[in-house]
This record gives sequence, structure tokens and C-alpha cells, in this order.
Amino acid sequence: MATWLETCQQQLIRLEKTSVLVDKLDTLCSKTLADLPAELLQKLNIEHQRLNNQLERLRANRFEVAVIGLEKAGKSALLNAWLGQEILPSARERCTFTSTEIWSAQTEHDQMLLIEYYTKEEIATLQGQRHEALASSLLSDKEKKEIQEDLEDTEKHLEAIKEFTKLKNGFSQSFMDISEISEHLQSAIFKNRAQSLAIKRIQLKTVRLRSDRDIIFHDVPGFNSGILMHAEQAIDRLKKCDAIIYAKEMKQPSITGPEKEMLMVTDAEDPAIRVADKVFVVLTQIDALDDPIDFKETYEKHKNYWPAVPERRLIPVCARAHLVEFGIPSEDTLRRSKSADDKGKLKKLGITDGVPILKESVSYYIDNERASVLQKRCDALVNNMRQYASEILQKLEPIYSSFADSDSESHEDNLLGKEFNQWWGREWQRIKKDFDVWYAESIQGRTEADALGAEHQELAALHDAYDGKIEALLANLSTAQADELKRIYTAGGTISMPDAREGNYKIREELFREIQQKFETELTDELAQALQALIDQIVRKTQELLWETEDVRKTLLHSQMDETIEQARIRHGFQVLFLRFGRVAVEAFIAKPLQARERLLHERAAEIKTLEAFYAGDNDQHKQEGRLTHYLRYGLWEKAVSRIPVAINKATRATKAANALELAETVADAAPAVAGRSTRTTKTAAIHELSEAATAIEEQERSPEPINFEQVVEEINGDLAALEDYLKNSVFYAAGFITYCNQELERIRNRFKEIEDNERQWIGIIRTAVKYERNPRIPYNISHSKRDFRLRREIALELKEVRETYTHLY
Repeated sequence: MATWLETCQQQLIRLEKTSVLVDKLDTLCSKTLADLPAELLQKLNIEHQRLNNQLERLRANRFEVAVIGLEKAGKSALLNAWLGQEILPSARERCTFTSTEIWSAQTEHDQMLLIEYYTKEEIATLQGQRHEALASSLLSDKEKKEIQEDLEDTEKHLEAIKEFTKLKNGFSQSFMDISEISEHLQSAIFKNRAQSLAIKRIQLKTVRLRSDRDIIFHDVPGFNSGILMHAEQAIDRLKKCDAIIYAKEMKQPSITGPEKEMLMVTDAEDPAIRVADKVFVVLTQIDALDDPIDFKETYEKHKNYWPAVPERRLIPVCARAHLVEFGIPSEDTLRRSKSADDKGKLKKLGITDGVPILKESVSYYIDNERASVLQKRCDALVNNMRQYASEILQKLEPIYSSFADSDSESHEDNLLGKEFNQWWGREWQRIKKDFDVWYAESIQGRTEADALGAEHQELAALHDAYDGKIEALLANLSTAQADELKRIYTAGGTISMPDAREGNYKIREELFREIQQKFETELTDELAQALQALIDQIVRKTQELLWETEDVRKTLLHSQMDETIEQARIRHGFQVLFLRFGRVAVEAFIAKPLQARERLLHERAAEIKTLEAFYAGDNDQHKQEGRLTHYLRYGLWEKAVSRIPVAINKATRATKAANALELAETVADAAPAVAGRSTRTTKTAAIHELSEAATAIEEQERSPEPINFEQVVEEINGDLAALEDYLKNSVFYAAGFITYCNQELERIRNRFKEIEDNERQWIGIIRTAVKYERNPRIPYNISHSKRDFRLRREIALELKEVRETYTHLY
């Protein structure tokens, strides 16, 4: 028969190989949940956890024994007897919710006492569970009374308990002899009620267990405590145990509900091993029986409940008698033992205290029986895993195995072929239609966009920006400031008539230069920004229509030029348009004084007529044909509207003189010799009359030339106001800004459609985004198909790997 260490090593290697297979199965199953029965997956998960638990125990090379039983069945007293000293809590004052562990220490220097405390949250949970237990009808009055005491004591000592909950690392003390920790442990458990209620776990490492084995005894809280946390602790210990010491009161041979529950948990966690194969039924408190016949009959009843348990593991024990005879009991235990005459009762029954027999039985199990138990357990684990793996392979291979040899790239290309092209063709027609509808509603202006009120509401913002910039530029002219005007006017002269004219010229010269410079460098930035905002709106719409796919903006705007170059082009376009008529307006109103504009009116007649035609302001005087020319010539709008009477009489006489001149020239052509002198006299008189009439009209209509600084400033301010009016209400329309904007916007609009219709670029961008899953917003199911294919291929490869591992193992 193989030794324990040999069996342990063999099974460790065997289970580790099985664990590799199960880990692969677990990963595979997580991706194929829909293809596998839920029941099969549940079985696999349960068995996987059992496998991990067994591996953990084998790697640690520990032998863990769960000491279970009902409350007051004598579990702690039994462990005290084993240790030979009454050190663990076994009186009523012990906190029944404490989990006690006894670990074997290799040497005396390894001995240690560790106390772990509940957290503040766990104390609150316990209190809640105590309230629930008190409301339950499953507990006896005695059990409820004990829970009520714990509940009230916890509330009473809550503040002191909280101080212990703050000790995150708990308490630890090393010792050489177990008696060194006795006083501290007894004080914590019996004397300090707050501390005893705060204790969650006691761990004692001592050489009084077999030092040649890693042995752990778990004193599991009673199943019948009524507290959920206690039951959970008990179940956790039972799941990880190698053997069970079941403390059962001698005088209670029948098995109660909580006891059945404990045994069912043990059986369910280790289904390959019968409870009888690993349990030690310890019949405690045998001193309660003092009649040999009664004792024998009761023992037989216990044997009947445990027919598969050999007698060497069905052991009557009197822990108190053993502690008094061979150990170090407490004074209370010594007094009660003498009072009960434990020694006499055992002698009368013809038995010993049973503790040495129990130790010998446990040692025999460790050295002999547990190897075969481990073999059975591991055989079951391996066989179950093999069965589950086989079932999973049989269900998944018909579904996925064909994908293992498929080429991913060619499959994806097929998915992006004819079907994708058909889908995109339909989508592109819809996108174009939606784009045109949106463009007409949100961007496009009316027919004759540069006419009065013709701009779309989106383009009206551009007009507002232009007007605001004109107002700001003209309001902040440094040359037009009062001090600067005075300085320029008085430079190099006096306030005489000739100097007024010279000052007027000087002021206008510098003012003209400043306005020209500002209009050339600053005005068009506002217009370009307003147009760029509209272009950005179109770009955002195209991005929206193309599902926010990357590179849409770059492709639409900057495929041929840098963004800064594009913006500079737009600014230059506005500048060229503005200067065509804006420069004329500035020159006409500002460059020359009123009396010096005849040449300009002759040279710029066509541009001035255009400004008159495009005027769209509120001033009715300006709208009359020829009124701008009259203003530039005569200075005042009202003088340009109505002629004064003197000028009219002069003009009448000039008309008569012109008629006489025409008659004289006709006679001279018919009879030159006769009419010579008379004709010359008439012609001279007519010319004189015409000249006199023209001079009279100009003198009456033209504003007088300024003769001082104040009049010069008044004339210039009037011209600046007229310039602002025409820049805002005439130059804006004459320059064709709205038409230019519409042309630029139409260019972007057409560019968007031509990129696909002529160049087929959008389909390439969308296809790339779909292929590499860069945009989940694109409503084409290639991503789902591709992910599904990739997942299936990945599953197929993992399935192949599982099959290879399975074949290698089995």
C-alpha cells in the first residue's frame, strides 16, 4: 500500500493536469453558454470548485478536521482534553459565535495565539441576524433566550466592542508553554464580556497536536445556534475538511434536524466519499449514564445509526474525566468532576475516558485510511471532469470545428463584397437626399441672394458681423479724434481761408490712409470667421450623416490644402470683393474735399452708379437715382433733392441761349456770306449765357467751402457718416458677399457629393471603418458578422486545444 506522502504527490500531479484541462473548459464554456445545457455548466462549476479545494489542501499538505456538533455537545471540552489543559472556552460564558482553530506547530518556538475580531459591519450583521432568529419559530425557548442575552449584551457593550473592531490585525502572542496564554485567553473569553462578543476567530498553534503532521482542528460553530453567519462558517469548514469529528451527546442517540443538515452538507461536498469513511463519532458526556446496561443499550443505538462506521471510530469519551486525571483542569471543572464522581462512574461502566483511544484512532486514520480516501476522492474528481469534458466536446465540435481552418482575412473580404456594396448604394442615395433637404432648410439663401433682405437667416449673421466691424473700425479711427484733428489742421499754418482748405486736405489724406489700411487688414477677418462657422456647420452635418466616421472633415476640406491655407483663401476672397467697391466709397467720401471731387466723379462714375443702385438702407433720399452723385458734388442730401428758384431761372435763360445758338448755326450753314457776322454775335452771346447759367447752378447747389476748423470737421464727420451708411447698406450688396458665401458653401456641398459620385472615396472610408471595427455607429452588420466569425474561429481553436489536452490525459 502506498504511503500518504506518495499518494499525495501522485494525486497532486494528476489533479494539476486535470486542472489545466478544466481551466480551458471553463474559458471555452464562458463563450458558448448558449450552446450548452445549464445543468451541465452547473455540474462543471461545482466540480471545478471541489477540484480547487482539494488542490489547495494537497499543495499545503495539511490534514484538516472539522469538529462539529450541536451547541453544548462538548466540542470545546473535547479539544481541551486533547490538549491536556482547559484553555478553550467551553463554559456558558463562551461566545458561541466564535470559531476556534487548533494548528499543529513543528517546534515550541512556532507556538502562537492569534485572536481575530469582527468588523463593525459584521457586528451589525450579527445583530440583524439575532433579531431574525428571535422571530423564527424553529428555535427552542432555551436557544432564543441565549440569543436574546447575546443581543442585549451586544447593545449594552457596543461602544467597547467597537474599540476591538478597530484592531485590524487583531491580537497575537507567541509562547513556549500553553499555560502562558491561559490567563489572557480566559480573561478575553470569560471576564471581558465586550471582548468575548467581539471575537470572531481564535487560532492556536501548539505542539500538543502531532508535530510531524500539518494538522488543523476546526471547532465549527453549532448549526443550531440560529445565526446565519454561524451556519455559513460551519458549511465553509465542512467543504474543506479531510475528516470529521462529530461530537454527539451519549444520551441523545437520535439525529436531530440540524445534525442531518450538517451531515447532508458534508455528503454533498464530497459525494465520492461516504460520510462513514471519514467521520469519527465521539459520544460525549458519557458520565451522564451510570448504569452499564443503559450505557450498553444506548451505545448500540448509536451503532445502529452509524452501521458503516467501524467501532474504532465510534468512541465514547468523558473529556472532563480525562482532563482531571491527566491534564490541567480549571477549578470549576475539578469541582464538578468530583461532585459527579466521574472516575467512579467510568469504573462502574467498565470503560476509560476514551480520549487516548480517540487520538490513536485519528493517528491510524492519518497514517493509513486517509490515503485510500484521497485516492477515491481524486478518482471521482478526475472521472467526473473527464465525463463533463467529453459531453462538452461532443456538443461543441459539430458547431465550431469547421471554423478552425478558415482564413479570417478572406472571410472578412467576402463580408465586405457585393452585399456591402448594395447596402452602401442604398445608404448613399438616402444620405444625399437628407443632405440636400437639410442644406435647403438650414444653409441655402433665396434667389438673388445679394438683393435687399435676401440672405438666409444663417447668412444674416454674416451681415451683422460685417456691420459691427464697420461701426467698430470707424468709431476707433485715431485720425478722427478731436486732438488729432486739431493737430493735423494747425500744422504749419494759421486759421485763414487758404489754411482751412489746406488743413482739410491734410486731415483727409491721413484719414484716407488709415481707413484704407484698417479695411485691408482687419475687416475681412470677421467675414471669414462667419463664413467658416457656416462651413463647419455643413461639415458637422456630413459627419453626422456618415455616422461620425474618422477622416470625414479631413477628406471634405483639407484633402488638397492645409486648413490655414484654406482660411487664408477665404479671407483673400472677401478682401478682393470688398476693395472693389469699398475702396471707391472711401475714396469718394474721404479722399478729397467737396470742392475737389469733379475729376473723381468723372473717373468713378460707373462704380458710383453701382453703389447708388445697390443701396438698401432706410434713407429715402439716398434711394433716389443720382442722389449719391449729387451728394458727392454738392455736399448736402437736401440740396440734391430740390433745386432753388434762382438756379432754375438761370437755367431757363441758358436754355434759350442754347436754342438761339442752334438757329444761328443753321442759318450760317445755308448762307454763309450773308449771315457771317450776325451768327458770330449770336453764338458768343449764347455761350456766355450757358456759362453764366452753369456757374449760377453750381454756386446755388454746392455747400460753401469750410472757412475754419469747425466747418472742416463738420464736413468730414458728415462724410464719415455717409461712408458708414454706404459701406453697410450698399457696398455689402454691391461687393456680392452673400453670393460669394453661397458659392463657397455650394462648393463644399458639391464637394461632399462629388467625393463619392466621382471619386468613390466615402465608400472606401466606410468600408475601412467597418472592416477594422473603428465605428460601431455604422448600421451595417459586418461588425456583428465579423465578430461572430472571429469568436467562432477562436472557439474552434480553443476547442481543438481542449481536445488535444483531453486526448493526452485520457
